[in-house]
Amino acid sequence: MRIAIVQGTRPEIVKNYSLVRALSAAKVPFEVFHTGQHSARRMCGDIYDEMGYRPDRRLTSPYRLGAAINWLQVTFKKDRVSHVVVNGDTAAALAGAIAALYCDIPVSHVEAGLRARDRFMIEERNRIAVDAIASLLFAYTEHESRLLSQSPDLRGRVFVEGNTTIDVLHDFKERIEGVAREQSPYVFVTMHRKEFTDSSERIRTVFSTLAEIARRTCRVVFPMHPRTRDAMRRHRIPLRLLGDVCVQPPCPVLESLALQSQAAAVITDSGCVQEEAYMLGVPCITIRENTERHLTVFYRANVVTGFDTARISEAVEEALVKDHVRWPEIYGRPGVGDRIIDQIVKSTPRRGISEVEREVSRISANVTEFSLVARAAT
Repeated sequence: MRIAIVQGTRPEIVKNYSLVRALSAAKVPFEVFHTGQHSARRMCGDIYDEMGYRPDRRLTSPYRLGAAINWLQVTFKKDRVSHVVVNGDTAAALAGAIAALYCDIPVSHVEAGLRARDRFMIEERNRIAVDAIASLLFAYTEHESRLLSQSPDLRGRVFVEGNTTIDVLHDFKERIEGVAREQSPYVFVTMHRKEFTDSSERIRTVFSTLAEIARRTCRVVFPMHPRTRDAMRRHRIPLRLLGDVCVQPPCPVLESLALQSQAAAVITDSGCVQEEAYMLGVPCITIRENTERHLTVFYRANVVTGFDTARISEAVEEALVKDHVRWPEIYGRPGVGDRIIDQIVKSTPRRGISEVEREVSRISANVTEFSLVARAAT
């Protein structure tokens, strides 16, 4: 058995940490493949350093989805990979699943079953495709498991073992709590999704709203994603539109989690951050038209506002008067990575002694036959 973990973005590096740890502890042969989707130091190398592991294989040519799929296919065959693990809804997850499909290698999809019911969302298309390919589907909660049970295209088995971010929060708890505390109260912000960065109007609306919150309500801390900064240049949006908002470079993972844990509220368009805020007991305001993290909304930990200034501001004001709470433990308990790897290992067919003996006999017979033919020819 040889497992390949395929990833290409900052969130995957973090979420796959506990899978790597579990594979190492179980002494299961594995390799980590990085497709290069995120390659900037702050979004890649620094994240690996924080999580304490490194990729074994990297796509060295410029990143393209097709190039990643081809590279993975070739390398899977060369390295005799017998199982592929992908995480989430990224292009790397799609590339890993497609490459495994055409190599006839079983796939495990961690974070299976998330649905925003948005047919225009690229991430949604990736999720659906990977779920359809996967042999083993690891849903975060029973809610996603039920959604998968209603899918007519499903061919794999569904497990609910929890969310691997739980392991990150557990294993790095002391380091997260050791990060210097910010002045309070403040709101932590991250915005980077395509439906936001592709629209000059939406960027201007959100930035103006954040500036107003910083002016009238409380401090706003905004570590800006490279895609968002590039979008500002592309749309010619000046930084001064953010007013008194504290704009920072992307944070290291543990600092980001610390900032979230100490915040009065989190404003985001990220699915991962919605989960993190829930686990940390911090109210979340999601600036999107929908979410695939439905239970966070059901338990009133998360409010989806769309891009409406009044709704965003109202949600922030309501969050500021709430105490941090612990909502129901929908994402499981520590040990998620161990449980997932245990299921993968148990689900992998193992050949018995008699089957191996039959295979040896077949090969021996072929060798004998070849020898007889060779003698007859001479």
